[in-house]
Formats: sequence, structure tokens, C-alpha cells
Amino acid sequence: MKKVILLSLFLIITSCSSLKKPMVTQPLYDILFGSETGGGSFQFYEIISEENEFKMLLGDDMIKPYVTKDDIKTCNFILVNLGEKPSEGYTIKVQNIEELSDKIVITLKEIPPTKNVNAVTRKPCYVIKIKSKKTIEIK
Repeated sequence: MKKVILLSLFLIITSCSSLKKPMVTQPLYDILFGSETGGGSFQFYEIISEENEFKMLLGDDMIKPYVTKDDIKTCNFILVNLGEKPSEGYTIKVQNIEELSDKIVITLKEIPPTKNVNAVTRKPCYVIKIKSKKTIEIK
């Protein structure tokens, strides 16, 4: 009986994690979060590398489950906003990422929808976690 109780308790503890898994995981980066809504009206990206900027991510209810307070000590983050799009289905792809001695060079590509989708205005945004504190250059 003790074994059953201990096994049940162990399964409950290990299955209940406060962090959600990222959308895409690679050795040097994670695409933590992507949404068809929630972005701004114009296209931009923002590199988040300092603790005071990071508080913005920690305060966002949609992003908060993917990050911890200590992540900013070992990682940088990129907030990518694709701007206003005429339909749903737009996404991004990390086309190339290269770690140099002094910086990380990342190439992002916007991927349009491949099939007919609803013609509803969307404002997609993404959060990318770079697993390094080196300077980031985006192409």
C-alpha cells in the first residue's frame, strides 16, 4: 500500500510542472511562444537582454509560463512582431543561427500561409529565447 501511495505521489509531483514546453527547441534557441493575436500593428523586433526589460515578459500572462526569473542571467530574448497581416497562418522560422566568438547572428524568415485561410486581420508575435548572453545580431 505504501508503494502505491508513494508511486502516486511521485507521479503527481513530476507531472505537474510550472513551466510549459517551448514550441521549438534547438541547442542554441527555443521559440517559446507564438500567437496569431497580441502583436502590434507594425513589424518590429526587440532584443531583451537586461533584467529591467525582462520584467515585461514576466508580467505577461501568456509568456510567463515559459520563463523563470533567473532566465535573464543566462539567456537573451527576442520579441518578434510580424505586424498586421491580412489573414491567419503567418509564422516565422529561424533560418540560420550562428554563434561567433563575440556575438550570435540569427536569420529570421517570415513564412506566409501555404493554403487558403480565413481573411481575418491578425497581428502575430513570437518570443525566442537565445541560450547565450552574447550580443545578438538579427538579419
